Amino acid sequence: MTSDISASVSETLSEKTIVVGVTGSIAAVRVIDLIRDLIRRGAEVHCTMSHAAGQILHPYALEYASTHPVITEITGRVEHVLFCGVGGKADLFLVAPATANTLGKMANGIDDTPVTTSPTTALGSGKPVAVVPAMHEAMYRHPAVIRNLQILREMGVALIDPRIEEGKAKFADNQRVVQEGERLLGPADLKGKRILITSGSNAESIDPIRILTNRASGKTGVALALEARRRGADVTLVHRFIQDLPVHQVYAQSASDMLDAVMSELKKGCDALISAAAVADYTLDPSEEKIKSGLELNLRLKPTRKIIKKVREAYPDLKIVGFKAETDTGDEALLARARASLEGAGLDLVVANDVSRGGMGTDDNRVLILSRSGSHSEVEGKKSLIARRIIDSLAEVL
Repeated sequence: MTSDISASVSETLSEKTIVVGVTGSIAAVRVIDLIRDLIRRGAEVHCTMSHAAGQILHPYALEYASTHPVITEITGRVEHVLFCGVGGKADLFLVAPATANTLGKMANGIDDTPVTTSPTTALGSGKPVAVVPAMHEAMYRHPAVIRNLQILREMGVALIDPRIEEGKAKFADNQRVVQEGERLLGPADLKGKRILITSGSNAESIDPIRILTNRASGKTGVALALEARRRGADVTLVHRFIQDLPVHQVYAQSASDMLDAVMSELKKGCDALISAAAVADYTLDPSEEKIKSGLELNLRLKPTRKIIKKVREAYPDLKIVGFKAETDTGDEALLARARASLEGAGLDLVVANDVSRGGMGTDDNRVLILSRSGSHSEVEGKKSLIARRIIDSLAEVL
């Protein structure tokens, strides 16, 4: 039986086989949705479960979700070797949820369930292993559990941190688990690279309540950060829409704040800057008190400092990706303006789009990617796809 949702969201896990090991936590009920999310990104998913897990979730539920029979015991087919041995079918073994009991067994090489036998085999075969802990917070804080987690880290096991809420170390959000799977199975062509990304709009204060801003949502910047991380980069995202993301984030409200944050991060050493933010072109001296409403108001605007100009002056060899947004223009004129920006600012790549056709605040867009060589490519679709093509182009020049 094949799944009708395969790769319906993306193909980031296409042609990858993930074995999910389910243990006896009540969080096991979360695994059904996780399996489907992995399949939606192209993965082939198989499941194994402990006896304790079977008392919470029936194997048929996992079989339905994954479309494959569930391994509930190791038989003469030596299923752990078939999937996790040298040359085995699995690309990743994911323990989700991972109880304190299972973590202790994994850390100490105790193989008494199909779930614990498989990661032992995977680690011995050089296959990646990840765990998603789920238990009461008191158990998660126990010295033995902390020690076992450290042992697993030293073995190379990826730990996907739980959410600490209501006295519990809860199963991580499915999105975070999927993102870690994408990173572990990604191409790693940016491993060792540090990439700085600006994103979204700025907010220039008019008074303590009102701001001057634009319609940029920051979705493209977030997609770029996730794609760069998936491919092994160390990513820092500078923006004002702080959210739950697996990358380092720096808050910057105004254009001046963003410039200061960028220059501070660049001092730490970076391989590339992706300037995806729709940086405010103008600012003003804000009123210290709320401006009274109902009266005609004139604001004196003054230009902001240009981030790319300042960065290029300070770092002449840094790879920089710029963005060029225009309105009501054809591709030929758009490319001409993008080329002028590329040459004038000393950019390595320019991503240009006509925002009158869409893209501001949407999940989809159409862009033209222009390189220093003069070649360009067109990309249309979800911003995750656009981010992948931009990172493809950046990887070629790094």
